[in-house]
Amino acid sequence: MALSTPALNALTRDQLRAGADLLAEAIPPGTPEHTDLVRRIDVRDDLARITAPTLVISTTGDPLVSPALHRQLADQIPGARLAEIATGHLPFAERPKEWLELITTFLGEHTPNA
Repeated sequence: MALSTPALNALTRDQLRAGADLLAEAIPPGTPEHTDLVRRIDVRDDLARITAPTLVISTTGDPLVSPALHRQLADQIPGARLAEIATGHLPFAERPKEWLELITTFLGEHTPNA
């Protein structure tokens, strides 16, 4: 549920099974409670109060969180920048160099000189 359709289609059946098994072992305690909280909490009214420089990375092939929600988030945080990357929910797994470049460029623009 986290990879984009092209990334999933590129995997062999054995790779897919191995990935699912690895993920099952890595799910931390509290995940069901976290998932429940995500379904119930609404922080939209808090977004307008964010003052930190904000980069919203929209994963355009995300099967878990709609890119429309990414855009809403960026629209409601004052001064937020929206960047799109053609991946599923895990850009660091599907396109690590592109993801890292987005983040390091943004941080470089917002980090005071030493």
